[in-house]
Amino acid sequence: MKTKNDMIFELDRIENFIRSYVYEEEKVIIPVSGGLDSDVVARLCCKALGKDRIHLFIVKQLSMEEKYLENVKNLGIDIGVSPIVLCPGNMNVQIIRILNEADPDIGFQPETLLDPARANCSLRTSFLSTYQDKGFLVVANSNLSEIQLGFYMPFGDNLGHFKPIAHLYKSEVRILADILGTRKEVIAQAPSAGFWEGEEDLEDIAFWLYNGGPIQAGKEFSDQECKEVMAIKAELSQFRIDCCLEMLSDGYSEKEIAETTKLKQEIVQTIKNTVDRSARLKNRVLLSQLERR
Repeated sequence: MKTKNDMIFELDRIENFIRSYVYEEEKVIIPVSGGLDSDVVARLCCKALGKDRIHLFIVKQLSMEEKYLENVKNLGIDIGVSPIVLCPGNMNVQIIRILNEADPDIGFQPETLLDPARANCSLRTSFLSTYQDKGFLVVANSNLSEIQLGFYMPFGDNLGHFKPIAHLYKSEVRILADILGTRKEVIAQAPSAGFWEGEEDLEDIAFWLYNGGPIQAGKEFSDQECKEVMAIKAELSQFRIDCCLEMLSDGYSEKEIAETTKLKQEIVQTIKNTVDRSARLKNRVLLSQLERR
């Protein structure tokens, strides 16, 4: 894991990357959520490009906790950019209903939490595409922890022209947030996609690991399965996960990783399996194609 001194150097490196990618006449659009990653990305872009070249927006979900909107408003105050608040109502549920009526064999479920929550990502992508048509570059907020675990929507939060923090683990993003002046309440809050009240990434990741990857809408877990998931969650912390991911990337054995991170070896194995599955299913080149001959 990178130290605070490493991250001070990294700050200059990221700013230079942003300036080199975005032409002088261009502006960027950043989808913000009230969470840590988008807060950091917005501050990075503001430092690199200036406030007049960035645009912020948040999609206000019906189930969104008020604290996330407050975080976005405070971010806007800090960097001098007024965020746009988009309120699509229950359009996400309507999308799933339309899909279910048109293609009932797939099993779209508008009355569950997951399918409408994932449709929110599709809505955000639609808004971003429309901004792109007006000349904006889209900035993606995914970090390396999410990318390696596959804990993202390929055509949602991981989609953009460039990704300023995609090379940093979540624990490192938190260090960078402190350097950039992100408000303490944002740094301290439990990471969450914010799809429903009380949702937390660590619990979602525990279910994700137990399930071996993405969970289908409508899937139910027995009391015993939930107990086993909570046992996994009790072992996890973001720093432990990130250390495990980094050591897997560096080629360490599962036994070495377990000894270093204090995670049970079977959890390390589960994380490795999830990373391998993600590499096969999600971390593909999106526009893969044959070469012309």
